[in-house]
Amino acid sequence: MRLSALLLACWVMLQTACVSSNPAVEYTPKPYPVYSVRKPIAPPSAPRVKVSPRRALGHPKRHWPRAWYPPGRRISDRWSTIVIHHSATGRGDARLFDKHHRQQNGWDELGYHFVIGNGSLTPDGRVEVGPRWAKQKHGAHCKTPDNYFNQHGIGICLVGDFTRSSPSPRQLASLTRLIQFLSETCGIAPNRVTTHRAVTGKTECPGRRFPIASFLGSLRAPAVASSIP
Repeated sequence: MRLSALLLACWVMLQTACVSSNPAVEYTPKPYPVYSVRKPIAPPSAPRVKVSPRRALGHPKRHWPRAWYPPGRRISDRWSTIVIHHSATGRGDARLFDKHHRQQNGWDELGYHFVIGNGSLTPDGRVEVGPRWAKQKHGAHCKTPDNYFNQHGIGICLVGDFTRSSPSPRQLASLTRLIQFLSETCGIAPNRVTTHRAVTGKTECPGRRFPIASFLGSLRAPAVASSIP
């Protein structure tokens, strides 16, 4: 009994020690801390990169002729369409057309960006790069009231008069490959390829013998045109 009484006395002393000596102050237990759940900070969005239709479809990047790139391979983002022309002459090349555009039209240089030969003054299918493409400069090949197709259109001229004869197979193969190059580097889809006649309705260019329907269909085909230097 004495041991039980002693234990009871100790327990009472401990309880008394846990109470504040100041009776005016009550003991208030601290609340449990509340942890707020923060949403993870999203990383900054990466800058949008212009992806060409060919790359977007998963086609491998090709190796194109070095001469087709402007100096430094810096291609302007101004280009949104391609306009096909014919020279309406039996012979010619970039140098001859440049002279004509300067002397007869009063222009500062060749109006087209590219010229594709027919075997008269340059090899059949040879792609000549004009100074406007090297400078990434607007064209002078398809005038409209708003001048959109000169400001944003890449002009390609095939040597020949296609009101009388058709372009050669090598010319068409080179044209296909050149447009594939422009599609990959400028992001111009096949439905943005057109002709001088389709834009203005005031000319036959590139001539009724140019197979525009079948040619545009071939641009969507998976087969790759043969490489022509």
